[in-house]
Amino acid sequence: MVVSEKTDFIPLHQPKKGYRYGIDSLLLARFADLRSSDRVCDLGSGVGILALWALTKRKVAQAVAIEVQKDLAELALKNAEVLGVKDRLEVFCENWKRVKGFLKPHSFQVLISNPPYRRANTGKPPPDTSKAIAKHEVEGAMPDLIKAAAYLMKPSGRFCVMYPPLRLEELIAELAKAKLKVQRMAFIHPFQDRPATLVMVEAVRSMPRELKVEPPIVVYRDPEHYTPEVEAWVGPKRRV
Repeated sequence: MVVSEKTDFIPLHQPKKGYRYGIDSLLLARFADLRSSDRVCDLGSGVGILALWALTKRKVAQAVAIEVQKDLAELALKNAEVLGVKDRLEVFCENWKRVKGFLKPHSFQVLISNPPYRRANTGKPPPDTSKAIAKHEVEGAMPDLIKAAAYLMKPSGRFCVMYPPLRLEELIAELAKAKLKVQRMAFIHPFQDRPATLVMVEAVRSMPRELKVEPPIVVYRDPEHYTPEVEAWVGPKRRV
């Protein structure tokens, strides 16, 4: 069963239970700062939120979505059809570890990913298989994701990704192994007086300027309301 959920961006079909995208994806979409001339690939697309946002809101000419879960990949296609962009979105129900088998190298200006945050076999995985795959590195770990992004990225391309801060040191090290450098980052805090829970990073092959750390993003002004900055981007917080 699927449910249509409206964001201030687009209405999307997604599972009623199991994996569902969150505000973190919408904040990453903002951070990516896409241009209409970009060719975009979303690695681990779920129901297509990032790729569809790129097509509908930034009017990119073409986007590719890679999603390992068949039901989510099918929903991404359904969402593209509903939004009238099916001819501009190509969806692969595949694992990003096998990207060399179905996509050409250096073919995208922007790679974007909101990947599983937790390593495999750590913590207590959700009982729902779809959620477990979305939250834990069951189908591919950070090094696999970065190798795929580096393979697909044009020489002047960008890779935008987010992880919990506790994995930032690991992320920088793995990017360096793939000859990628962090050009820009921003930390996300749930409340103004709370530590950051996520960090967004933009990586490139060569960095012509110093690393830019953007102002922190604070999500909530109180438990019932987003901050004005976030609300201006994603709309008001909806009651569940």
